[in-house]
Amino acid sequence: MKIAILGPAPPFRGGISRFALSLARAFKDTGHNVQFFNFREQYPKLLFPGKGQYDSELPANEFVNHQILTPWLPKTWKATIHELKIYRPEAIIVSWFLPYFAPAYGYILRQITCSRKVILAHNIASHEKWLGEKYFLQYAFKPATKIVTLSKATLDELHRKLPLYISKKGVSGFHPCYDMYNDNISANRKDNTLFFFGLIKPYKGLDILLQAMPKVIEAFPEVKLIIAGEVYGNKNIYTEQIQVLGIENNVECYFRYLSDPEISYFFNQSCLCILPYKSASQSGVIATSYSFGVPVLATKVGGLGEYVIEGKTGYLVPPDNPSALAEAIINHLQQKPDMSQAINEYTKRYSWKGLAELLIK
Repeated sequence: MKIAILGPAPPFRGGISRFALSLARAFKDTGHNVQFFNFREQYPKLLFPGKGQYDSELPANEFVNHQILTPWLPKTWKATIHELKIYRPEAIIVSWFLPYFAPAYGYILRQITCSRKVILAHNIASHEKWLGEKYFLQYAFKPATKIVTLSKATLDELHRKLPLYISKKGVSGFHPCYDMYNDNISANRKDNTLFFFGLIKPYKGLDILLQAMPKVIEAFPEVKLIIAGEVYGNKNIYTEQIQVLGIENNVECYFRYLSDPEISYFFNQSCLCILPYKSASQSGVIATSYSFGVPVLATKVGGLGEYVIEGKTGYLVPPDNPSALAEAIINHLQQKPDMSQAINEYTKRYSWKGLAELLIK
C-alpha cells in the first residue's frame, strides 16, 4: 500500500517528528511504501520561542521527504496537494496536535481523493487557549474517514468536543515504545538519580516536583534530580524556585533541547522518570522512559494512567500534590524495585507494527 504521512518529520525536531519516523519504519517493515509530506517551515518565529526547529541527527532522507508545506502560506497547500496527487496514496496519515494546523490540513484533506484519510490525534484540546478551537477541530476532522487517538481519555475528549457525526469515526490506539534506543541501554544505573525530561511548559508541573524535593532530600541527602528540556517561557522561574528551596546542590538543570545521544545518557543515569503533569492527553515521555527500562512516576491526569501499571511499570499520584509526589519517590528509593521485566513485557505488547495496522485497517 502507498501511504503518505502529512505533518512534521525529520529533520524537524521533537516528539511528533520522531513518532512519524518510527511509524514510517513500521509501515516499511510490513511491506508498505511510505513518503513524508513534510513542512518547509513549521512555525513562524513569533509562535516558536525555541532556539531552533531542526535536529541534524534525525535522518531526513531515509524516506522520500517532500519538505513543501508552510501552514500559514496557502500557496504551499496547493503545492502539497499537487505532490500528493502525483504520488496517489491509498492512505494518508495526518499528525494532529495543534489547532494551528487546521486550515492547511482541512483544506488539503478536502482536495485529495483517497479511501483512507486518517487523523492521528496526539491530543484533541491543546494545553494553551486557542480562540475558535472547536471550529478548527471540526474543519480539520470532518473530511477524515478515521480518527485514531493515543489514549482512551483522548477518545473521550473527542466525543465531548465534537458532534457525533465526526466523533463516531474515533478509535482508541496507543503510543508504542521507541526501539531506536535499544542499542544504547545501560545496565549500570544510579539508584538515586531522578529524571524530569521533555519540553517544559507550565502544565508539566515542574514547580510541583521542585516543591516535593526538600522532603525527598531530607530522606535521601545524596539524591539527584536531573531536569532536561527546553523551557517555553522564562527559565528563571525554576532557577529561582530551586534557590529559594535551597536544593541547588541536588538539582542539575539542562534547559535546552537534547540530542538522541544525550537522551540516552540521561536515561541511563536514572532510576525513575517523573511526570508531575497538571493536565495531559498522553505522553511520549513515558514511551521513551520505558524504551530504556526506566519506570515512571506520573500523575493521574488525562491518559497518563493508561500507560502505567501501578507497582509494576511505575506509580500514579494525584496532581498538584507535592507531598504525595515526595512520598512516592521516597518509597521507590527505599524499595529499589526491579521493574525491568514488566516494562519489557509492556513494550512488546504495544508495538509500532500494531499501531500501523490499526491506522490503515
